Amino acid sequence: MAILDRKGLRGSIGNLSFSKQGDINVVRSKPGRGNVKQTAATKKSASVFGSYISPLSKYIRMSFQHLLTGFYDGAMVNRMNSDISTVLYQSITPEGTFKLTKKSFDRLTGFNFNLASVLNKSLLIMPETTFTANEVRVRIPEFLVSKDLRYPPQADGCTIEIQVVQFNLEKGLWMVYPQESILLKKGGLNDSQIFSYPLPKGSLCLVAIGTVYHDQYKIVLNSKTFNPMAIVAAGFNPGSALEEELKTWYYMEVKMKLEG
Repeated sequence: MAILDRKGLRGSIGNLSFSKQGDINVVRSKPGRGNVKQTAATKKSASVFGSYISPLSKYIRMSFQHLLTGFYDGAMVNRMNSDISTVLYQSITPEGTFKLTKKSFDRLTGFNFNLASVLNKSLLIMPETTFTANEVRVRIPEFLVSKDLRYPPQADGCTIEIQVVQFNLEKGLWMVYPQESILLKKGGLNDSQIFSYPLPKGSLCLVAIGTVYHDQYKIVLNSKTFNPMAIVAAGFNPGSALEEELKTWYYMEVKMKLEG
């Protein structure tokens, strides 16, 4: 509200503010969303973030929700947005298409969902992941539980949870494969195991592992401050998939024009 008196207008109306400096009446435009002029570059950046970066990050988190169980650190969302932002801004062309390679998403490898309990401080061996032209293979090597797995106090047992998810960025489809679980015996030997999945072209594949600890009564000990879980492998399969390969996949709100 603005007031008109003998000294002039005081206050504000809409986006204008009125004041008096000496004998001069001053009118200013108030700062705010409506008065911020975006350049072509900032508009493009906002569009990339809203159309690709933020939604892809959201679908990744949704894919791993059974491993996350809400036990991630407060900055995790921003950290993931930042990594995906770097990948996509490095890959976007002047025409607005994306030029992605097999290694474009490498920076997501080793992404911990809870920095208070990074995975490699609990699980001292990592799976061996191989990406081929049409398949991803995850191998858990043989290891001694007493040597390669660190137990927190009160823990009596541990289950390794393995989750593989894929996003066909060209078609705008995603797939969450059934979660694999390996129950470990304290002090025992874990045999080598191999899990394989098809990998259609145009797809981003992420492999995540979590360690779930429980006490002698089978009560889970993982919490908001202790949930060792990370993406251990990331790979992109360039090319274009056949519709037949994706008939059981689900629609997602991320679809990119890919080069090559």
